Amino acid sequence: SSGINAECPLRPGICKGADYISSPDSSDDSDCEDNCESLLKSESLSSLTESEARYRCDSDAASDISSAQGSLDTMDTDRKSVALTIEDMAPLLDTSSESSGLSKPDRQQAGDRQPSSPWFAGLLNNLDFASTNPYLAKFLFSLDALAEQKRAISADAALTEAEKWESIEQLTLPSKARVEDLCLYFQFSPASKVHGYSALDLKPGGDSIPVTIQNIEEFSDLTRSFCLDTGIRKQMEAFKAGFTEVFPISHLRMFSPVEVRLLLCGEMSPDWSRQDLLDYTEPKFGYTKDSTGFLNLVEVLCEMSGGERKNFLQFSTGCSSLPPGGLANLHPRLTVVKKEGEGDTALPSVNTCVHYLKLPDYSSKQVLKQKLFQSTQEKGFHLN
Repeated sequence: SSGINAECPLRPGICKGADYISSPDSSDDSDCEDNCESLLKSESLSSLTESEARYRCDSDAASDISSAQGSLDTMDTDRKSVALTIEDMAPLLDTSSESSGLSKPDRQQAGDRQPSSPWFAGLLNNLDFASTNPYLAKFLFSLDALAEQKRAISADAALTEAEKWESIEQLTLPSKARVEDLCLYFQFSPASKVHGYSALDLKPGGDSIPVTIQNIEEFSDLTRSFCLDTGIRKQMEAFKAGFTEVFPISHLRMFSPVEVRLLLCGEMSPDWSRQDLLDYTEPKFGYTKDSTGFLNLVEVLCEMSGGERKNFLQFSTGCSSLPPGGLANLHPRLTVVKKEGEGDTALPSVNTCVHYLKLPDYSSKQVLKQKLFQSTQEKGFHLN
């Protein structure tokens, strides 16, 4: 036989592809593919291209393909059945194994370990640690610097082992204290007693393992792991459960972290232009868009720094940020009304519920700026 219709003598009617053409004297259909490869250059197959010669039409494979296609069709028509959770996406989002050049078996082993990792694994880093626990983070950074000095000494080929040991033992913190002088153990001590414990072992028997220059790397790693992973798992799981009751957290996969923060927290750095203020701020009851007092307010607001704008929004709306889209999406709109019967000694007041700013008609822009800044720095509700 020849061409794509050739049949294997051992599996007639089933094995027909060029990959399965077997020599007549073959006694084992497992040799079929090898025999076919050896016949690729034979005269009987000379009319086939390489792609044709490698074509398979095994009925079992065709059945598998048909089943797979059916599954894809089902997935396409019922998208709810393929909704991913954060746990499902974690292996997809973790590209560390690919970037490190791990082999396929190594990547598989890494994937096998994935279920034991929390859903938030890899989301928090040293910058987050520094923002939530700045004093401990600063101390661990100083330990990291000592560890780097240790590695440099250990790699110095000009030193003997005894000299390396002595040099490492003489390393000190920026305060000139040795690590051993701090009398630390492999424990985590919270900054407040409200947590209900005074110390927690970072490893079994940690209360009896002193921190020394020789083990600072392990202490630093275990402390960070506790603060960013094991020590906050219950809280993070509770957050996830509560958040999912309101909005399935898996649906957030379509957004970047920056977009999620914008949706949840609004514009954290308020920004507006003169035209924005004229378009989306409503002067009423004594003020118009041509009133000197209102235009002075617009100029003062444009001149504000980022922090001053946040203070103004907190004072006038009860929130220091704007919704996504800025003033255009602030509802109710910021409304400015004249505070009658008050002179330059009076302060502005507000009704934060309706974004209502009651502004006296000051004699100058400078007075307005002074009084407005004084009001935005006041705490409490006496100016409401």
